[in-house]
Amino acid sequence: MSQDQLERVDLPSMVQPALGCVVTLHGRGVTGEDLVPLAQELRLPSLRFVFPNAPFGFMEFSNGRAWYESPPRAHEGLIESRQLLFRLLEELEREGVNPGRIVLMGFSQGAVMSLDAGIRYPKRLAGVIALSGYLYSADSLGTEKSAASHGLPILIAHGIYDDVLPLAGARQAGKVLQAHGFQTRLLEYPMGHQVVPDELEEVRSFLKAVVPGL
Repeated sequence: MSQDQLERVDLPSMVQPALGCVVTLHGRGVTGEDLVPLAQELRLPSLRFVFPNAPFGFMEFSNGRAWYESPPRAHEGLIESRQLLFRLLEELEREGVNPGRIVLMGFSQGAVMSLDAGIRYPKRLAGVIALSGYLYSADSLGTEKSAASHGLPILIAHGIYDDVLPLAGARQAGKVLQAHGFQTRLLEYPMGHQVVPDELEEVRSFLKAVVPGL
């Protein structure tokens, strides 16, 4: 069952006001809270992290959540999740967070949602980070990307040995996004469907580059 508003866990910045906000999207079968340790490993205390829970239940795990159905039925739920993420971004702005200081970051299904929402959101964000994901509905990008997202910095990282979401999806995403004028960088690692320390260091560098003053 879906919901009108995403439940979330917040990890406050150590300084006030925070220099930026990272909306961190989990993969299928877990919850936002599972990514709190990943954020802590980035060692960026001036950032606020927000961990929303996906709106749909995941039958294989009683407490797990999902952003959408598995391909080829990904359209079932994905559009609704996109709208809920837009609503969350609007809520953060009402809380005083400048959209230009917000980064969407996700792993697996969360990476897909980060790309999907980030390039369609009508206000300019600071950047998008997609870890072990792919680009949904690449064919519609030309008509659905927002004018505000033109040239948006995007970091894509993926494992060469990923047997859950193949590397080909990340490579295709990189090519398509570059063709549409996004500042896209694709990193490939000798790993599976996971996150490794070297990758986190690149994420840290990316965040410092796109969030003003970080």
